[in-house]
Amino acid sequence: MKLLIIESPGKQKTIQKYLGADWKVVASLGHIRGLEQNLDFIPRDFEPRYEYLQEKAKAIQDLKQAAKGADDVYLAADKDFEGEQIAYSVCLLLKMNPLTAKRVTFTEITQKAITHAIDHPGIIDMHKVNTQQTRAILDMLLGFTMSPLLWRYVAPSLSAGRCQTPALRLVVEREQHIESFQPTSSWRIRGDWQHTRDVSFSAVMEDEVEDDESALHYLENIHQTTDATLLSKQIRPWSEKAPDPLITSTLQQQASALFHSNPKNTMKVAQRLYEAGHITYMRTDQPVLSEDAVKAVKEWVAEQYGDDFVGVVKGNAKRAKEAPEGKAQEAHEAIRPTHMEQVELPEGEWTTLDRKMYHLIWQRAIQSVMSPAHGEVCTIKFQIKEDEFLWSSSWKRTLFEGWKRAGKVVSIDEEADGSSDQDESKDDWNAMMRMEVGDEVQWKEIQAEPKETKAHGRFTEATLVRELEKFGIGRPSTFASLLSVLQEKGYVEIRDIPPKEVSIKEYSLKPRTWPAQEKVYKKKVGAEKSKLVPTDLGRSVLEFMLKHFQDLFEYRFTAQMEQRLDRIAEGQEPWKNVLRDIWQSYKDRYEDLLSKPSNGMGGSHPKVKEFSGGLKAVQSKKGPLLLIEGDKKEDTVFLGWPHGVSFDAITEEVARAFEHEATKKKEGSRMGEWKGTPIVKKTGKFGDYLQCGDVRIPFQEGEDIEKTMERLEAKTKGESGVVKQFKEFVIRTGPYGPYIMKTSLKKASFVSLPKGVDAQKLTEKDVDALYKSGLEAKKKWKSDKK
Repeated sequence: MKLLIIESPGKQKTIQKYLGADWKVVASLGHIRGLEQNLDFIPRDFEPRYEYLQEKAKAIQDLKQAAKGADDVYLAADKDFEGEQIAYSVCLLLKMNPLTAKRVTFTEITQKAITHAIDHPGIIDMHKVNTQQTRAILDMLLGFTMSPLLWRYVAPSLSAGRCQTPALRLVVEREQHIESFQPTSSWRIRGDWQHTRDVSFSAVMEDEVEDDESALHYLENIHQTTDATLLSKQIRPWSEKAPDPLITSTLQQQASALFHSNPKNTMKVAQRLYEAGHITYMRTDQPVLSEDAVKAVKEWVAEQYGDDFVGVVKGNAKRAKEAPEGKAQEAHEAIRPTHMEQVELPEGEWTTLDRKMYHLIWQRAIQSVMSPAHGEVCTIKFQIKEDEFLWSSSWKRTLFEGWKRAGKVVSIDEEADGSSDQDESKDDWNAMMRMEVGDEVQWKEIQAEPKETKAHGRFTEATLVRELEKFGIGRPSTFASLLSVLQEKGYVEIRDIPPKEVSIKEYSLKPRTWPAQEKVYKKKVGAEKSKLVPTDLGRSVLEFMLKHFQDLFEYRFTAQMEQRLDRIAEGQEPWKNVLRDIWQSYKDRYEDLLSKPSNGMGGSHPKVKEFSGGLKAVQSKKGPLLLIEGDKKEDTVFLGWPHGVSFDAITEEVARAFEHEATKKKEGSRMGEWKGTPIVKKTGKFGDYLQCGDVRIPFQEGEDIEKTMERLEAKTKGESGVVKQFKEFVIRTGPYGPYIMKTSLKKASFVSLPKGVDAQKLTEKDVDALYKSGLEAKKKWKSDKK
């Protein structure tokens, strides 16, 4: 009997079925050994020591037992650096010769692929083994040296890492960009126009004006002149090439944008699809299909859509040269279905997300071999008589759908498309074609509206993955775990950013009327959904790291490190050289910081800063915090932390200003008075609210005091208002009538007051009896329902 050792048990049954009874398939369950968890390798010139993992004891025993009765052993761990290390570890466990052990790899779980791999075995690639080992030691070196410094100088239980910290830096620097961004404003002039031959269209003035005064001057200058002359008409072709097939990073980005699936969950789905034999290996950065796959997909496209829809596909070598720098990832082909004829997965056997993810992978593989879409854009330019400003409008039409026949591709960016093209319409295009240079057009209405430049938006998980790939931070297989760690450590949060309400002023002008009509309205802007926002703790960690080890966490350094790992994988650089260089570059700084006494008060890196009057800034495990310490623990007042201020930069002046604002916000601001009691606006956990005595109602922006009083009156007498109060009971009015609530219970239970009962005449004894009988009736009703 022959033995095939794979990584994951998820594909064990399928592969066993393909190989038959003469084979035994056993899974190692991933890594079976790991580096000793210490820095003892430093004095040994980075010579590592491994230990077998206790949690894999059963898997190790099963491997040994299976190997005893095997005539031949094949090592089939995944085709990546981790898989090569696993194959090597199993080889050593079974006392096989690494130079002759049979190593087989496949990137799809089909009978053809597995049979071919077994028929053409290779040997363990020790360069890849050394690459994985170097990365693991490097990550441990930085983690085990940086983290204790964070515990010493910032807060306990913190960590930093070779890729983790630059990823955090991206998020923090984007937030700092937003905080410091100063928008510039201008005014855009748009209009509704009509050709003399009954062609209506919209157009925009090509130059924007500086401010509202300039906009009004322009409108006044043209309000008597409605005619404009067509100066040019240009038709130019457009072409849009097919998108690449999906790779690890683009799959994560598209799944996030389309299905709101985070990278970690996306990889779990992809793993299931791979192990079931539906898609090829999901960890890859090469956007190319194998020659056999290209041939199969082209045949499918030709059969379904016709030969015109089959495109020219770039060769693997050319595409590989276009890959971004700083990537240490194996040259797998792109993610694709193993059977192109399977357009959808069966509905009953797979979840909705599984099926959507599979179809997305299928669609992109199909589109990647299809012809470009192409068409025409027509742009006209015209000028109002006796005016120097140019106006323009564009129309677009598609002449050949090409790859778009198979579906659209969703952008992961949220910025609106600023195109002024008219929507595609055959009738509009034909009507536009009747316009000629020299024709006159007339405006029917002109609008002037303000426009502000915007800061770059915060990252979503999808756009951060794209940025990590752009800077060469980590590998596709690590992006998901990187994002998870940042959130699990409390350095980054996924939050919805609430909108800000702003006042907008616009002008509109009809022909030969003046003044222009002014419109002022409120608009909510700046709302963002599911964005990555750094916490104060994340800022503190990054601040410390960049202050002392900025060179280690530069984006370029991280990318260069991946390039050196590439060279190790190619056999072009000794692996120990990389580790020696890194350690020597920061050894002295690390040892200097470690040798200083742990200083919780004062010093160059204090965990506490004391100000007068008991006010303190402290580095807590959740981030920096301002507090006023009381004589007893329960008397301590926690104030929070001023946004965007680092712990090192906090001064007593800044702390006092924040204390004043925090206290003011807590006490609230007086909005008016009702029945002799102040109405105070306060901020709570769920937003702003109004407090008047014991009555609390939500705050509503722009509401006048009379309406507020009406709501206070309704709260006390109307819906949910208190009708009568007792020691242990309260009778309130709700949406379905009056009800009794027992106030002494931890878990509230409500009983409706019987119809016709006057609450004002009830005694507490009466209410107690009604409450008990009501609970009994509820129990009986629930019992009967069962």
